[in-house]
Amino acid sequence: MRDASFFTHPRHPWQRRYEALRALIVDRLPPRVVADRFAFQPGYVRLLKHQFRHGAIDFAEPAPEGKIKRRGISAEVRRTICSWRERRLSAGEITELLLDDGVEVSVRTVERVLAEAGYTKLPRRARIRIGVTVRGTEIPERSEVVSVATLAGKRFESAAAGVFLFAPWLAQLQLDRIVSAAGLPGSKTIPATSYLLSFLALKLLGTERYAHVGEHAFAPGLGLYAG
Repeated sequence: MRDASFFTHPRHPWQRRYEALRALIVDRLPPRVVADRFAFQPGYVRLLKHQFRHGAIDFAEPAPEGKIKRRGISAEVRRTICSWRERRLSAGEITELLLDDGVEVSVRTVERVLAEAGYTKLPRRARIRIGVTVRGTEIPERSEVVSVATLAGKRFESAAAGVFLFAPWLAQLQLDRIVSAAGLPGSKTIPATSYLLSFLALKLLGTERYAHVGEHAFAPGLGLYAG
């Protein structure tokens, strides 16, 4: 017997898409929240919204097995799908890339093509574990401690060099003692003071949201400042 869990915890893929879009458009929840709630990638949630806006998504419950009219997929698209799977991209990410190329197919179709080609489903993983985002954006290497002494005599350009104007003031504050007394958390790789300085640097630059930190991921000046 069905109860409220039919709506709050949808089991069927078609219903998960429906509930995700309802949460996104009617409840106005952020895409990342919707993605976490319904076990989707944020990029796939944006794809669903695009398809909904253009009338390219069907919420009808799928027909029983054996009565499904499958859409034909060309050999070229099949090769493209397989080549992207070789790069460890998920079915949702592949669907989004195909849409960018003007090819509209469903995630289910991509999954079927991959299954027919002998590929198994990928385990869920974060974008950082993939190494690149679906758009191919490079992800910086993991942070590590660098001694200032090893940088002596080296020169590099940085659009964020202005943060060093505040260095004398921070030295007067004896920030290390303040951080130690406050008991702020740290790790073996990134000390507590460096954590605090990294947040402070974003504020000094006028970065309004920490979600935009990727814009500064390759700024050597900020790394030196926080270190």
